[in-house]
This record gives sequence, C-alpha cells and structure tokens, in this order.
Amino acid sequence: MSPRTGRPIKGNAKRDKRLEVRLTAEEYNDIQEVADNLKLSKADTIVKGIQLLKSEK
Repeated sequence: MSPRTGRPIKGNAKRDKRLEVRLTAEEYNDIQEVADNLKLSKADTIVKGIQLLKSEK
C-alpha cells in the first residue's frame, strides 16, 4: 500500500495558502457560472482569471 494517502497535489506546487474573500451574491454567482461553463472549480476559475490579468500587462 502507498505511504501517501489523500488528494493528489494539483500541478507542481502544493496549494497550502488560504484566502477568504467576501463577495456579493451577484459576484459569487458570476464566479460559479463561469466555473460551471469552463468545468473548473471556483478556485481554479479565480486562479485562471488572475493569470489572464497578469498576462495583459
């Protein structure tokens, strides 16, 4: 049996930092809608949005 158990790490780096954000219902629903359309988690949707903003620089 494998000594490692639990959810596998996504990508190269371990996601061990947490961020709590207060949103309006509309903002939350927008994130959920985009996540559903892209078939991503809400966290992955937000990370992808940040990457898009960084690439516009």
